[in-house]
Amino acid sequence: MLRFIALGFAVLICLFADQDGGDTVSNGLLSDEGLSAWKALLHYKGEASVIGAKSPFFISPNGHGDPIVELNAAIEALKNDPNARCTYPARLDFLLKSGVITISDLPGATCEEYDEYVRKVPFDRVYIVFAAEDHSAAESQMGHTIVKIAGEDENNTTREHSFSFMALMSENGNLTRYISAVWSGTEGSYVLAPYSKTVQTYIYGEKRSLWEFELNMSDEAKNRLKKHLWELKGTPINYQFITHNCNTAIEAVLNAVDQNFADNKHLFFATPTEYLKLLQERGLIKSVSVRPSEIDRAYFARGRAFYPLDAPNASRALIEGFDGGFRLSLMPTYRDMRSVADASSAESENKLTEIIARYEDSEARLETLNLIAMKTIADYKTTDASRLFRLGVEESAGDRLSPFFEWGRGLGVSPFDGAIAYVMPRIGFAQSKKPNLYAAAEAGAVVRIGDYAKAIVSYERYFDGDGDYRAFNERLNAYLTIAVSGEWDIRAGYEKRLDGRVLIGTSLYF
Repeated sequence: MLRFIALGFAVLICLFADQDGGDTVSNGLLSDEGLSAWKALLHYKGEASVIGAKSPFFISPNGHGDPIVELNAAIEALKNDPNARCTYPARLDFLLKSGVITISDLPGATCEEYDEYVRKVPFDRVYIVFAAEDHSAAESQMGHTIVKIAGEDENNTTREHSFSFMALMSENGNLTRYISAVWSGTEGSYVLAPYSKTVQTYIYGEKRSLWEFELNMSDEAKNRLKKHLWELKGTPINYQFITHNCNTAIEAVLNAVDQNFADNKHLFFATPTEYLKLLQERGLIKSVSVRPSEIDRAYFARGRAFYPLDAPNASRALIEGFDGGFRLSLMPTYRDMRSVADASSAESENKLTEIIARYEDSEARLETLNLIAMKTIADYKTTDASRLFRLGVEESAGDRLSPFFEWGRGLGVSPFDGAIAYVMPRIGFAQSKKPNLYAAAEAGAVVRIGDYAKAIVSYERYFDGDGDYRAFNERLNAYLTIAVSGEWDIRAGYEKRLDGRVLIGTSLYF
């Protein structure tokens, strides 16, 4: 009997010893600083990683939502699988420096591919590269963010590479793929490639300038970045246009190696230019240079100055007052053509969701819901054709909400710097009480008045299959916008419709 009691005490002592040993092993990582760094390495935002649960990036099938489970799986893999040492150099480096494991715990391994990568991809200088917006492709309407890595190899030869996260669709992917990327996600991947290929693709293939922002990054962070990119390279990861896009993915990569690069300012969504402005405010941008496309080179030669970080914040509200009511527009992600900000060579607007509501005659109603709204007005001599695409729901006659889409191509001409006149024929379809196929013609002009004001005048004429679809067939708009600051505009507007309604009011962007 005493023998069994003694054996029981021995088992309990061993159990408690094992528990204490486990706590000792994990104690450093469970501190606020250690756990925060480990979660950043796994791209955690809140309680889960922004990398999809099914991604092979995680060692544990539950690593997406439980960082401690992933920690234990990493320790187990590194201690028992020689290939893990070659596959997860960033996690290995973290655990060694944290004292959780030692070199003597690891099996021997020969990492030929990783060693070749270390030799051929020097990390002396690190940049964020902003590929300017492609106004012809919905999925590229906010531009694209890339990490550029440059340095001299063992032969003192300068080498440059790009690392980016992108949806695996063509740059002019079809609308179905784009909508899937916005709402449910699509297949994506981190890609490492020679930077010369990136230059060829964007500057010469797509006529998009590359703005290069060199980062203030320590040598230690650059070394961590080298190891972390190896773990991500080629890994299939879900791409989601809003929550896990090129910008949020690159922000997560930089945060993994230096938490000064974390975007803790924007609650839901940040465009590439907004993230770059945040890094600029923190002093994390060392220098800026541009590799202009042929189009932008022509504008620069004419003395036209524009800078992508001059773009206003992406989320704005617009209030318009008129006799008898007011209109409220909410644009969670946008570039509005009526803004004075001079951030690109073309006059453009890119809106991902725009809600326009109106209060009139003591009644509130939804006027328009744009799911996608893209419009570019450019000088045809230096740029491609002007473009328009809209998809959403709008109010038709009888206060009926009808789904619609519009597509247009046009020409613009610049009679002098700061002014452009254009014509924009377009076709559209709407489903109201009956199907309505229509054509429309728009003509107008945009004139910049110095650096602080912009005037826009446009006239639209509709030719509807259902002549009473909108309750009007023509419309005249005139706007004058004055920039109070980089984020505040005041606008006076005039709108006249064939139905006799005249809307005159002021607007405030904020």
